[in-house]
Amino acid sequence: NVSSIMGSVALSRCSPELQARFRSDDITEEELVGLMERFVRETQEGVHTERGWPSTAYGVSKTGLTTLTRIMARNLTKERPGDGILCNACCPGWVRTDMAGPNATKSPDEGAVTPVYLALLPAGAKEPHGQFVSEKKKEFVLRSWSQVQTHPEWPFKI
Repeated sequence: NVSSIMGSVALSRCSPELQARFRSDDITEEELVGLMERFVRETQEGVHTERGWPSTAYGVSKTGLTTLTRIMARNLTKERPGDGILCNACCPGWVRTDMAGPNATKSPDEGAVTPVYLALLPAGAKEPHGQFVSEKKKEFVLRSWSQVQTHPEWPFKI
């Protein structure tokens, strides 16, 4: 799944309670859907920030996608252990697209490197699985704003 480092940025701006649920090893797809619907509802009501959400729909959507990927990977491991299917989320980086604009640091070809790397892992590979991958490497879960600002995919100087 093509996600984004911005999901980690959004997660770092969530309340500790929301962070704990998104990072939980036992979150279900149903719970995740409920959280995402709650974000939409509370944003529409104008109370999302006081309820612990950041003000970035894009970032929260990528937090949700990365969490869904972890859930899917966990389910694949449990329900289809012998199939050898790996499931990961990845960040292509800041790619020159209509959304990112012409100042982005990567060409579309450069942005495709990690997704293609994951798609072409050799048969029998066991890892990565259920991970967030950037620059062909598993990423740790960003826990603070300072980690986000110093991450190699963070495109802005602060």
